[in-house]
Amino acid sequence: MSMRPTQRGYAVVGVVLAALLAGGVFGARALDAVVLPGIVALVAAAIQLRRTPVPDVARTLPPADVAGTTGTVGLDIRGDRTAPVTVRDRLPAGVTPADRPRRRGGGSTEAVVDAAVGGDPVTYEVVPQRRGEHVVGPATVVVTDVLGLLERSTVVERRDTLVAFPRVGTLPGPLGAELRAAYQSRAMTQRDEFDDLREYVRGDALRDIHWKSSARHDELMIREFDDRVDPERVTVAAGVNVDASGGVTNGDVATRGGAGNATDTPADRMADAAATVCVSLVRGGASVTLTTPSGSADAAPGRIRPALRHLAVAAGGPAPTVDADVIVVADGDAVSVRFDGREHRLEGRVGDVVSLRDVPDPVDTSQERSGGSVADRDDAPVSAGASDRGVTPEPSSGDDHTSPGGSERGDAD
Repeated sequence: MSMRPTQRGYAVVGVVLAALLAGGVFGARALDAVVLPGIVALVAAAIQLRRTPVPDVARTLPPADVAGTTGTVGLDIRGDRTAPVTVRDRLPAGVTPADRPRRRGGGSTEAVVDAAVGGDPVTYEVVPQRRGEHVVGPATVVVTDVLGLLERSTVVERRDTLVAFPRVGTLPGPLGAELRAAYQSRAMTQRDEFDDLREYVRGDALRDIHWKSSARHDELMIREFDDRVDPERVTVAAGVNVDASGGVTNGDVATRGGAGNATDTPADRMADAAATVCVSLVRGGASVTLTTPSGSADAAPGRIRPALRHLAVAAGGPAPTVDADVIVVADGDAVSVRFDGREHRLEGRVGDVVSLRDVPDPVDTSQERSGGSVADRDDAPVSAGASDRGVTPEPSSGDDHTSPGGSERGDAD
């Protein structure tokens, strides 16, 4: 906590010093007429500021969203006595305020807002330029006396973590269509290979009804699958081509703690492309298991954020050697997406940035708040629409699916 004169205060101090010099030449009356009021004003200002309680700052960060989208930060200035203040909130490199930025050393900036202790919360807008965990804070609260002569600065050591997901773009038309077709074909093939039949239980998916067996038994029969087979799950592996990307290593990681800048790296392009592929699959009704050099995460309709949260801080490195349905690999210039024995090469960015708030289908409607310790809202899944997942099958006389053994199991009484 420090106290210093404002520009007006410096002017008063200058006038007082000039009056002191003039008093030495023209006598004590000049000293009494100018110096004493100036000194009294400065002392009164100092007393007021010392008696003003130290305020606290409660910061509210926007929900985690993709890099490049604008979010609103809220500041609530709390204290025992109302007073006008100016708040300078420190932002790390890679996060820029939309209005009135103030540059600091090390690439960081400050958002400057006027507020009142005990008054209504104030807000300002920020734009994360790169994926990662960005530490916002501390905030400096500047209190000025009523005459505007002195100001007291207090640093509130509160820091919160703003999470920026990778940029989610739109896959080019042919690639997006082929990816969805490959997933649907794979899902239908695996769904044909059921393990057994059992009686229908309330809550079973209608798409798992075996209509031919149901007609024979005069009751609904459900296909059961091998526990190791999930016909609607797609595995995605993502990584970086180390040789082609100029020797990138696992240290090529997204922003942590405010380090980094908005320059794209192969790891950033990997994360952007993997996020776009995962969102595209989830919008089509698939569940996704994502594996990167940093680990793995799952996603499903209504629960895309765990995968995006993982990609927000995923490091660059070779793609994991797993038997994945889709492989995403970034190098120095582009990203390749491989599936079904084919490779699609994407130059530059993957489409235009799309905020999760603007995604038309309910990919994820949970409201994760980033700030302090970030908690993924895995406990609030919201299903995609039935039309998106194709969960309303039409019974037909030709529905004659068989088990791997080639005979229909469960028909013999």
